[in-house]
Amino acid sequence: MHPSTSRYRSRNGDGTSKKKRRVDVKMDMISELPNALLLQILSLIPTTDVVSTCVLSKRWRSLWRDVSKLDYSHLNDRKLSHKFVNRFLILHKSHRLESMRLIVGSDCETADIGIWIGYAVEHGLRELELDLYLEKDQHIRLSSSIYTCKTLEVLKLKNCVRVDVPDSQVCFKSLKILNLQLVHFEDEDSVRRLFASCTNLEELVVTRYMDNVINFTIEAPSLKRLSIHDRSDGDGQRGYVINTPSLKYLSIKGHQDFEVSLENTPELREAKIIDIDTEKILLPLASSVTRLSLSLSPLEIRYAYSIVFHKLVNLELSTSKTEWCNLLVVLLLNSPNLQVLKLMRDESGLDNKERSQFYEPINVPPCLLFYLQRFEWKKYNGRREEEKKVAMYILSNAKHLKVANFTTKNFNSDVKFEMLKELAREPKASPSCQFFFE
Repeated sequence: MHPSTSRYRSRNGDGTSKKKRRVDVKMDMISELPNALLLQILSLIPTTDVVSTCVLSKRWRSLWRDVSKLDYSHLNDRKLSHKFVNRFLILHKSHRLESMRLIVGSDCETADIGIWIGYAVEHGLRELELDLYLEKDQHIRLSSSIYTCKTLEVLKLKNCVRVDVPDSQVCFKSLKILNLQLVHFEDEDSVRRLFASCTNLEELVVTRYMDNVINFTIEAPSLKRLSIHDRSDGDGQRGYVINTPSLKYLSIKGHQDFEVSLENTPELREAKIIDIDTEKILLPLASSVTRLSLSLSPLEIRYAYSIVFHKLVNLELSTSKTEWCNLLVVLLLNSPNLQVLKLMRDESGLDNKERSQFYEPINVPPCLLFYLQRFEWKKYNGRREEEKKVAMYILSNAKHLKVANFTTKNFNSDVKFEMLKELAREPKASPSCQFFFE
């Protein structure tokens, strides 16, 4: 052994080396942290891992019992059963259980879930996420104890949860965020009663497939953000009524046969509409929205001719639908204050071989002459004649354009270079415009 190495590993009185001692001190530094910080760290990991820390040392032996969060998933812990949750709650000694996240399968008893939720409600529950993986056509009724939880702020229900809101004694006065994914409502009245009980609700996410609710009514005076994704095929019978006077953001994706009625949305500023083609949804947007994203089929394009978007400054339009060029021209003519225009191709429309015919309007839209400052095109395909014409038209007429950014996909460098040359040789209305092509 080299002499210097021997001196470096010289023994202490207890028989350990200096190097090993320094490493041990560093490894145990986390145990010196205060309990409050350690509990905060433990709240970020699954509960099964939290409980396993009890074997680390005497310092950690009972620390897990004070964690105020239960995060259990049978998908990650297939060797364990739902009995783990029962034991955790029995041994849990904290006076608060503020967060509960349960992902359980068909082996879990309905009664157990009700007991778990009831325990959490009695111990100051603030956040609940319930995700069920059950057999086909099997549902678990949401525990009645949750409907009287006055401390609940976040509620997320996913898959196979049956919601039957009672006629009375329902109070979600603290609930601010509600997420309903593939939840089965007992009837239309349950939907109304649920939202009526959420007097301070601010954010709502709804994902639906096939259920027995035809008219889905959302009446929530305090709601600010609403996202709806209806994955059913659409049979002309389903519909939505939205009465939300404080709503600022709306995202809705569904089927062109759906009826969507915006009855009271004076504060709406940003909207994302996908495959919902009705005058009842487009017309209310015109008076208030400043940012609008559209992916519509051409079937109802005639509605857009008479709608003027006075406050619209930011427009995003999908180029995946047939006749999108016609819709773009109409929107440019009817959006006099537009400043930002973004065109993009949806993933679902990448292989769409149908072509749209672009016809230049008789008069140049006022937004191109006075206001448009930024033009972006994602997944631009200059080999499509209509796309090349639209790009050249905007570049040659937007007099105050500051930035033009084109991005392509699935093209080799030679094809991209040819697209760039075609756009570069065209005269630009704005000499100060910065041109980017990626």
